[in-house]
Amino acid sequence: MISRAPARVCLLGDHQDYLGLPVIVAAIDIYIEISAERNYSKLFRIDMPDIGMSRMISLDERFETLEPRDYFGSSLKVLRGYGCKPDFGLDLKVSGAIPISSGASSSSALVTAWINLLLNIYPSESELTPKNLARLAYEAEVLEHSEPGGMMDQFSIAMGNVIYIETTGDYQIIELAKKMDGLILGDSNAPKDTLSVLSRGRKSVNEAIDQIHEFFPDKAINEIKIGDLPELLPLVDDDKRPYLDGAVLNHSYTVEALTEFNKESPDFERIGSLMNRHHSVLKNNLRLTTERIDLMIDAALEAGALGAKINGSGGGGTIVVLAPGREEEVIESIKQVGGKAYKVNVDSGAEVSGGIADA
Repeated sequence: MISRAPARVCLLGDHQDYLGLPVIVAAIDIYIEISAERNYSKLFRIDMPDIGMSRMISLDERFETLEPRDYFGSSLKVLRGYGCKPDFGLDLKVSGAIPISSGASSSSALVTAWINLLLNIYPSESELTPKNLARLAYEAEVLEHSEPGGMMDQFSIAMGNVIYIETTGDYQIIELAKKMDGLILGDSNAPKDTLSVLSRGRKSVNEAIDQIHEFFPDKAINEIKIGDLPELLPLVDDDKRPYLDGAVLNHSYTVEALTEFNKESPDFERIGSLMNRHHSVLKNNLRLTTERIDLMIDAALEAGALGAKINGSGGGGTIVVLAPGREEEVIESIKQVGGKAYKVNVDSGAEVSGGIADA
């Protein structure tokens, strides 16, 4: 049996989902894969050749204490709470092409692929739907480890395609497209510290909202319009103002992009322009770029891209570029400034294939 989960790019809405604001994301055809064969032990024997590691986990392990970012363990712990109790061991091989610590959601892809595999092999009380898969992956990756992210990554990977996610309440999903020409993933080859970047952004915006609530107790972040900022920003500490300003601007750009995607013939020049404006906020307000990222984005735009922005939490990692008809020129331009680049396609989401064979 093989469980496969794709990478994710964020077209609009980075640093929005943990604030309860919407995002537009796409699953892309770069994957983490986990292959599984049944063994006759009470162990999961996990081989991870891409990173030169291996691991054995007892089926009896309860994971009352989790090591940081032990997603194999946290997933098993979460699924046990839903009645999934593995009763035979597996030999597992984990491989993939998603750049690690790059903003393309390699960790979320791993967790989603692992949970999807387990639920396809062992009985559970949880119905296996893409939405439930996303929620379980979020619980295992974020809640169990008290990490600061939202559910954007898990929903994008489990649901697939280009989707709009309303990240409040029950997480409403609108499918926008199954295909999007001209997508490129650029890799700066510089890993990033996802957790500290997310923590800083979330903390700063939430503190700004708390300060606004001293004067306007009922004002929610999703109700603040660009026209409200001249009145509200003076109520906020100087160091918090760029984060609040950025959150409101990026929310506006995401909503504008949703309107464009919903047209019978979307204007991708307009969508590219909104991506560029979104990146400007990530760069100038949230200070999330690096010199290499800036060079890559400038090179992509000079080579004819409609839009280019940092992908994910920032501080290094990858960029996503929209360049229909100019893919080869843009890829070469990114390589010329020291990055890697790949033409990518929209993917349909996490999937499992084959049956479980004996090792």
